[in-house]
Amino acid sequence: MMHDLFSADGLAAWRLRLDASPAFRDAARDWSGTLVLRERGGGPVVRRTWIELDDGRLGALRAADDHDEASAEFVLEGSPETWRGLVLGSRDLAAAALAGDVALQRGSIWKLIPHVKAASSLLAAARADDGHS
Repeated sequence: MMHDLFSADGLAAWRLRLDASPAFRDAARDWSGTLVLRERGGGPVVRRTWIELDDGRLGALRAADDHDEASAEFVLEGSPETWRGLVLGSRDLAAAALAGDVALQRGSIWKLIPHVKAASSLLAAARADDGHS
């Protein structure tokens, strides 16, 4: 099971997991910046999440808007199935990016590469271990 990366309840649960994760803090200790995760779907509603990091500490984690997307250092877009696979660990972030399943819509791939392990740890923290999603 996983927490919804794009809902208020899911973001609150994800934040608690990130705040309690030494693995995430260690992986992200040299990462300061902003990113938006965007869910690519067939409907008119675009779901987005704003994430602000400061040397492995989570600053903001909330729903994103157009302004956030325009100002984020990185914007990553994927389908609901891709995000699910990344969170549950059945997909690798680098492999998903190479396959085109995760698209870097904003930012430099060269600046993101050093943070792939941290980004994977960030997503893994959204995995629910309590039987709730």
